[in-house]
Amino acid sequence: MADADYTSRSERRRDSARSNTGKTVAAVVVALVAIGGGAWACNQSGGGDDNGNPQAGGGDKCAGAQVTIAASPTLSGPLNKALDGYKGGKDDQGCERTYSVQAATDSETLNQIKGGSPSAQIWVSDNPGTFDEASKASGAKITPGTAFASSPAVISGPADQLKKLGGDEASWSKILSAKPALTVADVSRDRASALAVTAASQALGTDNQKAREAFGQLALTARDSIPSNAPYVTSEAALAARNAKSSTKLAEIGLEGGSPLVKVSAAKMIADDPQTDAAYEELMTRLTSAEGQKAFADAGYRSADGSKPPSNAPQGAGSVRTTSGASDQTVSQVVASWAEATKPLRLTTVVDVSGSMREKTRGVSRIEAVSKATKHGLSLVPASTSIAVWEFSTELDGKKDYEERIPMSPISDPAKLKRIQASIDTLPQRVKGDTALYDTIWATYQAAQKDYKDGQISTVLLVTDGRNDDPKGGLSLSELKKKLRDAVDPKRPVDISTLAIGEDVNTKELSDIAKITGSGGTVYTAKTPQDVSAVLAASLQNRSSN
Repeated sequence: MADADYTSRSERRRDSARSNTGKTVAAVVVALVAIGGGAWACNQSGGGDDNGNPQAGGGDKCAGAQVTIAASPTLSGPLNKALDGYKGGKDDQGCERTYSVQAATDSETLNQIKGGSPSAQIWVSDNPGTFDEASKASGAKITPGTAFASSPAVISGPADQLKKLGGDEASWSKILSAKPALTVADVSRDRASALAVTAASQALGTDNQKAREAFGQLALTARDSIPSNAPYVTSEAALAARNAKSSTKLAEIGLEGGSPLVKVSAAKMIADDPQTDAAYEELMTRLTSAEGQKAFADAGYRSADGSKPPSNAPQGAGSVRTTSGASDQTVSQVVASWAEATKPLRLTTVVDVSGSMREKTRGVSRIEAVSKATKHGLSLVPASTSIAVWEFSTELDGKKDYEERIPMSPISDPAKLKRIQASIDTLPQRVKGDTALYDTIWATYQAAQKDYKDGQISTVLLVTDGRNDDPKGGLSLSELKKKLRDAVDPKRPVDISTLAIGEDVNTKELSDIAKITGSGGTVYTAKTPQDVSAVLAASLQNRSSN
């Protein structure tokens, strides 16, 4: 339904003389506040047909009896089928209720609520988190009713790949080490992925280093579509819909410990209004009837208890054991962590190009290892990442001991990514001088703090093989620490992490410096050039998932 149409209807309804008794869910929603219970007002002055509805020529006098349901494109199909040809009862003005489905993603509906102009009276969703977010945005509770359909969270993929993941239920330890690797959707928008990642976290524990790294990688590789050649977390209904459109059919396997159910429910967008209440109850009666349940079963959904897979369910559905899964509160905590992990990253990479970086182990110099590992590291961060490249030694840029080679640039821009890669390639050619570590830390911290953007993670990643060694003096350790303490701003947080190469780095000193910023800085140690790639990968993944 177009916004213009909704506005004109609202204006017509405001002309009604009927008293406003309804209370809107969002007090700031001008259209709904104005119409309240009058959303259902019906001016009968044009005469009526045998059903009491206005005749043609009387105008759109029963527009208030039109019930609009907002639902995601995935759910709008079965909803339309369930309501096809359905006529509801009459409202208190004698107007027969009719139902229409407005296909809109949860995000779109949520944005309408935040903007103060929702264009539907009822909202159907499979993600309780969006109802909670809508409640916070509107200042009033939007509470879903009892679920009327469900679909288990499963692992999809080619049947031969799924057999390697373990029996009828995929082993989490095997899933997270699978080749090709498991991928998921954005857990903040996809309920099946949120339930699955929560189940994996509970099974493996957050103190499991391999699990943390795997979850970090999942956050980096989230995708919206079901791949045909790799395991993927999805709902059984989404997989059935995918298979219906593709000649290549994918199978499914349940999750270790049972597959939690993605439940579909509806919520009223207007509270304390008898007409909305009546429409909601009427809709739920229809959706739980044989006709309504068949419409959802035909679309790949199960009944609310998840007990029986539909006839068009993918191969393996019959062996899926369902469970209620974690509490909504626990899932919400995982979603919040995911949202933090997937914030765009602003990474200031600061590379030591002092003379000691020429030192070789097994024929590979430290700077060569850093150059190679850093280029590879670009593939380990999300496409939303922006990177600045700095170098330091002593008197590198006139009297300055540091130089910004590449200003903060998005790696999603091919031209800027090419410049970043070219700068990294030439690192070995610029090695000279000593190690002005403290002056460099202070300069790059200031630059990163000035560059800070709300909603993004700002990190200084220092790559060095030595201690502070500045023949001309520069900042002392105590001076650096004082400057950092004075500069820390909770509203513009910047953390400092270090990749220490070799045995000469004072890791305790750098760890103490990082702690001053209070934002999670860490020291990662690579004993030899051959260790650099793995350690840098771990640091980048942790930066992207903290």
